[in-house]
Amino acid sequence: MIHFDYTSAVFAVGLIVGLTLDCLLLRTLFFPPFRIWPTPAPGSWQSLTFWGLFRGGMVLTFVVAVLDWNATSLLDWTRFIIGLPLGLGGLFVTVYGYFNLGLGNTYCGSDGLVSHGLYRFSRNPQYTASIVGLIGLSIGANSILTIVLSCVMIGAYVLMSLVEEAWLKEHYGTSYREYCERTARFLDVQGLILAIGDRKKPSRQTG
Repeated sequence: MIHFDYTSAVFAVGLIVGLTLDCLLLRTLFFPPFRIWPTPAPGSWQSLTFWGLFRGGMVLTFVVAVLDWNATSLLDWTRFIIGLPLGLGGLFVTVYGYFNLGLGNTYCGSDGLVSHGLYRFSRNPQYTASIVGLIGLSIGANSILTIVLSCVMIGAYVLMSLVEEAWLKEHYGTSYREYCERTARFLDVQGLILAIGDRKKPSRQTG
């Protein structure tokens, strides 16, 4: 007999929500002109559907992490050495990215192409940071159920980055294509390391 408790019920709802979002994003990617993201306009059924599924999926992933905390014997307390920095670092960069990108662009506005700050090293720094944060959450929670939901939501972030590209090319044309040529979709590790190294070099003072 299958044991079905409150945690299992929340997990099941989260899985349905996340997979529904992934399927709609896949349809957007492979069967245009249907588009669930970027949403056509605030208040449209696409906007209400996308944000409901996306926010619901993220919230339910965190709820399951709390309810199913340390439910397996995969990892011991040392998991926090990796999980905590990834989780907090991902959260910090995601929040910082909102200020870098601007509220309008974050919610599908056309406030201008942003290629400075975090966007020098990634075309999708917020998505990249959120993926890192979900990995940290999965490690910290030590929960198979959390890992499953995190993978589903990571899939949503990857698909969002892919479906955005055609929309951004339509809005920004050549400037966005040139930006794509010089900037990694998720993370330019080499460029980031070089930038950090340059910042640590002592500045030369002229006499």
